[in-house]
Amino acid sequence: MSRNNSQRLGGAIAFILRHATDVELDSVGWLPLTDIVTRLAVDDIEATVDDVLREVGPDGNDRFELSIDGTRARAFYGHSNPNVHIDLIDLIDLNTAPQYLYHATPEYNLDAILDRKEGLLPQKRLYVHMHEDPMAAVKVGKRRNAPIALFEIETKALPEPVGRTSPDSAVWLTTYVPSKLLWKIAVPEDRG
Repeated sequence: MSRNNSQRLGGAIAFILRHATDVELDSVGWLPLTDIVTRLAVDDIEATVDDVLREVGPDGNDRFELSIDGTRARAFYGHSNPNVHIDLIDLIDLNTAPQYLYHATPEYNLDAILDRKEGLLPQKRLYVHMHEDPMAAVKVGKRRNAPIALFEIETKALPEPVGRTSPDSAVWLTTYVPSKLLWKIAVPEDRG
């Protein structure tokens, strides 16, 4: 499978495991690989179980987790389905957590975030996503093809529980970031 097709497959799987309303995820977000292949076909994406396995397995995309028996997959984060309960198993330890976390958003969101002082809210997702690396946040923010704002957030000041779904994840989740904790910083130049 070419790189472009792999990127398209990863995005399609992410949509299915995070947002699709026509599949039946279990209460913690698992879906059989065969159901993923079937749902991909609905979107005219031809893939085999092996293709999906390469994307969600240990050498694949870090957005996904493969079940121990290798028959099911789930997204680590980003769900909009309120019936999926994702535990934050690695709650933040202020002694070992990064000093700052980063969140990028299209600039057209700044009015709601800063001027109306709503801060960062999950919107249609279950959690606000923050990254340890500012460039990772920038990469996510650029997916909407709009100018972005990058925020630096002091981790220790966050009022809500903050955690990760996996100790290996560089994505931290919380339910709310007050606008007073958001420091807009310059978007770093791409290093690659």
